[in-house]
Amino acid sequence: MGDTLLSIPSTSMQVSNKVAIGIAGTYTSLSYSQLRDSVSKVCEEIIKVTQKGDVISLVLPNSVEFVVSFLAVTWAGAIAAPLNEAYRKDEFLFYLQDAGAKAVVVIENHSPKEALEAAESLKLPIWSISKFTSNSRDICMKIPRSNWDETQSIGNNRALPEDIALFLHTSGTTSKPKGVPLTHKNLMTSIRNISKTYELSDSDVTLLVMPLFHVHGLMAALLSTLATGGQVWIPEEGRFSASNFWKHCVQHKVTWYTAVPTIHQILVSRAEQDYPKNNPPPLRFIRSCSSSLAPSILDKMEQLFHAPVLEAYAMTEASHQMTSNPLPKNGRRKPGTVGKGQNVEVAILSDNCEILGPNKVGEVCIRGENVTKGYLNNPKANEEAFAGGWFHTGDQGYLDEDGYLTLTGRIKELINRGGEKISPLEVDAALLSHPNVSEAVSFGVSDEKYGEEVEAAVILKNKSRGTTEKDIIEDCKSRIASFKVPKKIYIVDDFPRTGSGKIQRRIVAQSILEQFGSQNNGTRTSSVDRNQGKETISDSSTLIDGYQLVAKILKCLGINAAFGVLGIPVTKLGICCQQERIRFISTRHELPASYAAGAFGYLQGKPGVCITVSGPGCLHALAGLASATVNCFPMILISGAAENSQIDRGAFQECDQLRAALPHAKQVFRVEDIGETARYLCRAYHIARSGRPGGVYIEFPSNVLHQRLEISKVEHLLSFSKEFISCPRNLPTPTPDVIERTIQLLRMAERPLIVIGKGANYACAEHELAQLINNLNIPFLATPMGKGCIPDSHPLSASAARSLVLKESDVVLLVGARLNWILHYGKPPRWSDNCKFIQLDICEEEFHRNMNIALPVFGDIRECVKLINKAVAKEPFQVPISWRNKVRQKCEENTRKLESRLQELRIPLDFHCALNAMRVVITSLPKPKPILVSEGANTMDFGRLILPVEEPRSRLDAGTWGTMGVGMGYAIASSISYPGRSVIALEGDSAFGFSGMEIETIIRYNLPIVTVVFNNNGIYGGTEKSADPSDPAPTSFVPNAHYEKIAEAFGGLSFWIETAEELVKALRESLESKKPALLNVVIDPSAGTESGSLTSHN
Repeated sequence: MGDTLLSIPSTSMQVSNKVAIGIAGTYTSLSYSQLRDSVSKVCEEIIKVTQKGDVISLVLPNSVEFVVSFLAVTWAGAIAAPLNEAYRKDEFLFYLQDAGAKAVVVIENHSPKEALEAAESLKLPIWSISKFTSNSRDICMKIPRSNWDETQSIGNNRALPEDIALFLHTSGTTSKPKGVPLTHKNLMTSIRNISKTYELSDSDVTLLVMPLFHVHGLMAALLSTLATGGQVWIPEEGRFSASNFWKHCVQHKVTWYTAVPTIHQILVSRAEQDYPKNNPPPLRFIRSCSSSLAPSILDKMEQLFHAPVLEAYAMTEASHQMTSNPLPKNGRRKPGTVGKGQNVEVAILSDNCEILGPNKVGEVCIRGENVTKGYLNNPKANEEAFAGGWFHTGDQGYLDEDGYLTLTGRIKELINRGGEKISPLEVDAALLSHPNVSEAVSFGVSDEKYGEEVEAAVILKNKSRGTTEKDIIEDCKSRIASFKVPKKIYIVDDFPRTGSGKIQRRIVAQSILEQFGSQNNGTRTSSVDRNQGKETISDSSTLIDGYQLVAKILKCLGINAAFGVLGIPVTKLGICCQQERIRFISTRHELPASYAAGAFGYLQGKPGVCITVSGPGCLHALAGLASATVNCFPMILISGAAENSQIDRGAFQECDQLRAALPHAKQVFRVEDIGETARYLCRAYHIARSGRPGGVYIEFPSNVLHQRLEISKVEHLLSFSKEFISCPRNLPTPTPDVIERTIQLLRMAERPLIVIGKGANYACAEHELAQLINNLNIPFLATPMGKGCIPDSHPLSASAARSLVLKESDVVLLVGARLNWILHYGKPPRWSDNCKFIQLDICEEEFHRNMNIALPVFGDIRECVKLINKAVAKEPFQVPISWRNKVRQKCEENTRKLESRLQELRIPLDFHCALNAMRVVITSLPKPKPILVSEGANTMDFGRLILPVEEPRSRLDAGTWGTMGVGMGYAIASSISYPGRSVIALEGDSAFGFSGMEIETIIRYNLPIVTVVFNNNGIYGGTEKSADPSDPAPTSFVPNAHYEKIAEAFGGLSFWIETAEELVKALRESLESKKPALLNVVIDPSAGTESGSLTSHN
């Protein structure tokens, strides 16, 4: 591979007769020797009319004609300047003039009208390249004969490595788009880097779906493949076609492709109908670049398309690629990052151009032979961009300890729409061209499909003329390319301005979005009735600070309780919550507060809120945030943070909390301005409960909390929040054919089973599930936190025959349950080798996680079961009676054995005897029975077996992570969630130790929680002998500890218990009192055992 484009396409004799480039689906192609011949022929024509360094603009679609033209121009020593065919005349005029174009190349009889008009206006010659077809593969260039020089040859114009080969424009936010000249050496360096990163060879085949007027498609897909002897197939349409993509991939045996996230998302959304599961293409890898790819989409792609997805980072000024995640065999891939520098030096620089260390956020800067020497005729931009000897990308991010780059945002205001970089100033100018627009500001807004979408606000010169949003959009379409046209235009009376009268784009965008709001599904409302749904502001002052605003917005979102530990800088926030009638539960440590918030979210079906101080307080609460995310509990963790001016200066409790929270949350946010509060809190609320619920972290720097906002602006924010929460949720439902296949599998089953997970409890699907189970007479099994969705006493409950139904079931309907360790991953020997799983889940990523699922059913659990019930009602059927009888007989047999064991009276008490005493009390109580919170090794395991749960969402335990220490927080959340209902917190003495001081919190708030501590003197038991005579055994505690004295110290009821009779009496008395109580139950230290290997924990 040489240092100029003269070495492309590959000159290797091994590939001379192989296909180099072709039209996908038609097999019309050129071999490497044919392609070189065609390029050489057209090059000879170009040389006769050009001088070295002339700029030739290419207005061509993705096509063989483009490839031949581009290479011929660069071979001839001229400069290729590709342009988007979709540009309008004014855009063509600017780009042609700025580049100093000498000619324009179009396809013969297929040229855009606007390009021709622009060229004619500038008196530029039009060169026509002949159309490449299956019947006409002889490509030639028709060039006007004026100034024809027959003496020119390739030798005269031969390009050198430092000569410019490519000229493109990159959009800016504070000026016109900047011209980027790239040399042959720049391009060839990048091509070598790309080829090395992905180990491209002559056995590779790619389908080109990115436009060739961008460096992404040109460098990564086209030139890198042609440089290494691979095949490039171009869709006949000249662009990406979702319906034909996989067809072409299979037909041409595509081994890799590169695209923007928008294309990936389209392919994922259509995978079920398009992806050829039975005959997949031989993909080695999939590359994603040009804008951020959500980790969830990356995971989904890998599951669906069975190829590693490698996210890269690139830009025009770097001749495309700068960083990339490696091939699996060459290193670790880190979703959410854009990988490591690929023969490109990458550094994070401070504002003073100092190199920052790992995990420090700053500007991403690069150096390398692939980087442009500077913008065309723009000394000011070059001075800024190349300060300190580095090229400054304008992106913000950080490098981790391994050198992987994570991008955290754009420093400037460029709008990145699906990889298309759009200058807001260019959009502004188009808007201002309307005769009735006096001022205009365009900006980007978040968009699920494109990452960002263009919107704008305008002020009219004369309202009486009746100019509408539609009028302005139509006018704009005639001036700029369609992808740049704002999808929504807000007509306003004025813009917010600075003290000097200047307009700041970010402030305008923020004001507009807060004023007009957004719906959950991404659609916009054009107006807001400001007189409806307002939160009353009783404060007599004219300004509201951040503390008050956060509390008011939380109230608008329906938050009625929050948990936390107060201190600098969030003390006032707790007080403001109380003023807004949000109950604030102040715990003794952030750990139980965060666990309480997660559990509260699960019980309420909306995010629970935890509030902490910055630094260590935030870190303490991350365990609860992580637990909420793993357990799928909706939760928002709000923390204070050091103000911006004090970052990296050793501020009080300063910590990079965003970085710390990121692995444990669905999303993290930092609020930089009080005016952004509503938007971020509403987003956090939406993300926490959408799809698979989980935790969201949001931080408020102390200076933001102290900022003040005028009441009139606060009213807009509260109105926005009210409208946000009132929007109906669009819950996904499965298609009729999926429901039909579900029924078919159940109908054909000989030994079916329903497994009920905590997702079913969270979805409040108890009535629908009861109907399904009763209509089909199908046995069911509940996971630990799925218990109670259908009563344990139901005659079809198979809990007592768990081993039997797991081993022998042939079709299993998983309802909100995951095939993780709790269900033995769905694999033998605990499950039948031939078992078929139907999985109902709100999260598509869960399907096929540990094994192939026979039928994934994506949708809201409750709605899914409703649809199944409707289908059953049309054609009723029931489970074979032989299977029901077998399960029932095994349940009866095991229940007799257990009952016999439970009736044995033991002193000291063992777990069976103590739990049976509790069972006697609980079963005698009327409904609603106490909520049961259970944790501890033996205490929780035996409790799950012995204590019945008869009502939904009435049992909480250590959950998916098996986390000890959750009990006190969960108990507090249960009591706050269901005021007046009793709660029993069943604690092993080890588990109780994690948060035992929360007894004071329970008593302080007078919560009717009875804490029962099973005290066996240690972890699993207190009989372990120490290996070191000078110290106690690592698993033993102080024997016969009087834990009940903790409750006594704070004024609660307390009991020391040694017999079953005492336990029955004390538990009954405590529940009847409706007061906080602690029962210290002495358990035989030798009664407990370790749970054993991981696979038998459940």
